[in-house]
Amino acid sequence: MIGDHIRISLLGPLEINHNPRRENAGSLQVTAIKLRQVLSMLAVNADTVVSTEQLIDELWPYGPPRTVKTIVQTYVYQLRKLFSSGLPASPDESLLVTRPGGYLLAVPRQNVDTFEFQRLVEAGRSALTAGQGDCAARHLREALSLWRGPLPTDIVQGPFLHGLAALLEEQRLEAVSLRIEADLANNRHREIVGELRSLVATHQLHESFHVRLMQALHRCGRRGEALTAYHQLRRILDDELGLEPSPEAKRLHHEILASH
Repeated sequence: MIGDHIRISLLGPLEINHNPRRENAGSLQVTAIKLRQVLSMLAVNADTVVSTEQLIDELWPYGPPRTVKTIVQTYVYQLRKLFSSGLPASPDESLLVTRPGGYLLAVPRQNVDTFEFQRLVEAGRSALTAGQGDCAARHLREALSLWRGPLPTDIVQGPFLHGLAALLEEQRLEAVSLRIEADLANNRHREIVGELRSLVATHQLHESFHVRLMQALHRCGRRGEALTAYHQLRRILDDELGLEPSPEAKRLHHEILASH
């Protein structure tokens, strides 16, 4: 199938590549704004039918035009023309398939970076739970290497893509936190202190980064800095949210105090 040789990248600018691991690799350029939006919707639901109603809701969230179904059909036709002119395929196979009530992009999910990112994060989480720190760090670094920016930076986002972009950004931060946890399990605390300070400054309300910074500093023998990191976390949570640090943060704070 032609779809087996297609790679779609959405974590950053939209990219469609054919045979990316071969010398005759090629890429397909989709420049029209609405076509990029339709293609993105189909790609983040790869190998699954996207209903015409879902496409309408995404493209026209404030109300569709009168001839909306005809317009959607026109966009699909234009995408098929782009695929046929830019990608090699036999006459009897199509990358964009019509199904009852909607359309399906015939590309395996593992060929779309959003799905591959989520698979690698889950593999990293499972390895970390199993105590396999090296394996976890490897999976999580591979997952994070797929990111070239938010999803996708160069298209208009309707409600579905906007919500998915927010979800994926949360998953990215979780992947970073898990990767740091794996690095701590692998005794790489000295190497990650600088990165953690940057993450704490950028994501002040992400408590996990504060806790990991405390752990890394404490393991480095920098007890005073670890306690300062806790007090900074407590002040930020109180000022911004009116909350106390989590039980995990408090427990670590007590351990650091008791270690003197």
